[in-house]
Amino acid sequence: MKVKKRAVAVAAIAHLGSLYAVAELVHAIRGEEWHRLEVHLDRLDDRADNALAACTQAGDGAFATWLENTAMHGTDAVCAVTARFGREPVR
Repeated sequence: MKVKKRAVAVAAIAHLGSLYAVAELVHAIRGEEWHRLEVHLDRLDDRADNALAACTQAGDGAFATWLENTAMHGTDAVCAVTARFGREPVR
């Protein structure tokens, strides 16, 4: 059962991370926010949180913590790259 919960958590984080990178790059390069994508990211964030909580409840808290930390490192990397493209938002 832990393997299934791990797989769900990894899939949720991977999906969230890839779309987060796209959203940040679009914002950094074009100065735009795609509101539908932001709404989708919010829903994915909730799913990822639920998947990590399920891992923790199944006694796999160390994996959930590791995955969350790994995702944060990915977020930091995306922020470091996109910070180089400082543009004003288009309204």
